[in-house]
Amino acid sequence: MAWLTDRRLRELLLAMLALGLPAAPARAQAPLPTGDGITGDYYDGVEFDRLVLSRRDATLAFDWTHQPPAPGVPAEYFSVRWTGWLVPPASGRYVFHATVDDGMRIWLNDKLILNEWRPQPVRTFTTSIKLNAGEPYRLRVEYFQEILDTRARITWERPDEPLKSPPSSWRNFWGRTAETPRPGPIPTQFLFSRNPRPVVARPAPAKLPSPVPRQSPVVARPAPVPTRPSRPAAPPRRPAPAPLAPVAAARVEIQALPPPSVLLADSGSTARLSGLGVGETITLPELYFNQGQAVLLPAARRALDGLAAALSARPTLRFEVQGHTDNVGNAELNRQLSQQRADAVCRYLAAHGVAPERLRSVGYGGTQPVADNADPTQRPRNRRVVLRRL
Repeated sequence: MAWLTDRRLRELLLAMLALGLPAAPARAQAPLPTGDGITGDYYDGVEFDRLVLSRRDATLAFDWTHQPPAPGVPAEYFSVRWTGWLVPPASGRYVFHATVDDGMRIWLNDKLILNEWRPQPVRTFTTSIKLNAGEPYRLRVEYFQEILDTRARITWERPDEPLKSPPSSWRNFWGRTAETPRPGPIPTQFLFSRNPRPVVARPAPAKLPSPVPRQSPVVARPAPVPTRPSRPAAPPRRPAPAPLAPVAAARVEIQALPPPSVLLADSGSTARLSGLGVGETITLPELYFNQGQAVLLPAARRALDGLAAALSARPTLRFEVQGHTDNVGNAELNRQLSQQRADAVCRYLAAHGVAPERLRSVGYGGTQPVADNADPTQRPRNRRVVLRRL
């Protein structure tokens, strides 16, 4: 093939095109799913003190003009936490603009990309991040309002639709009176209350072949050499019995066991949720929190993914999700923090297919320690989440 130079190869390709040979069909891309909005939890109090209601909001663009944001929620001194998923329509860098009064925080895949958490007049903040088209990103937005204006608005600039000024012409005095284009709110079709990524079923484990017994070779023992007796001959000895051949082992079928419901990482054992009696509890060893925070850590999210799958397979089970803290700091603030941690677990499970009415969140603060709070190495064990069957 040495004679097939680059030039010759190009000539052959041109000849094939001239003959009208069909080209390889382009690979079709899967259409993007359509979103249903984002879940908003509305609280009385600026620190998520008392949950009033949960609803699905179409987008994140609100100006309540000194009016209550929802029935039962006060017009001032309230807070909102929106949770869901964002699916970008194109790959590239997105620019997010947050117009807020008073405070706002934004996370994408648990990465804090904007933090303006303080009382302030109406202001606009900007942040940018690279995103991949069609990939679900876990979105969380927190907002609190004290007094005066009530503004919580998030807009974006897409990489596939950059903002462009209108062309200059005599109509706008050659650009002098042209309006600057403004970014718009995130459309509902890109916001999801649940993860839109399909769940891929895991293949069943392959059945192991049955063990084949190994035959041990039979070694013949040499016959004893007869000796001349010096006294009357003794009765002849019975020949030593030949070693028995090993009995063939029975064939054993090794069957794969079903996957456990919950894996307790600290003990290596498994606990089945359906085997719990009413009132019995399970402590999830990977559901710990950093001190003073209610943010789910990566290890906790992996444990909750398995828990959500187990609960989805058993739709009749109901649980109380208990939040616990250590005893450092104010007892009432610890109780509120433990309630926020229990709420975070319930929201995550609800976002992964578990019906909210099957879960009840309760915060116990530091009233039920399981480790010595005086020992800094043991204290993190008290920042935990417990499931009690109802």
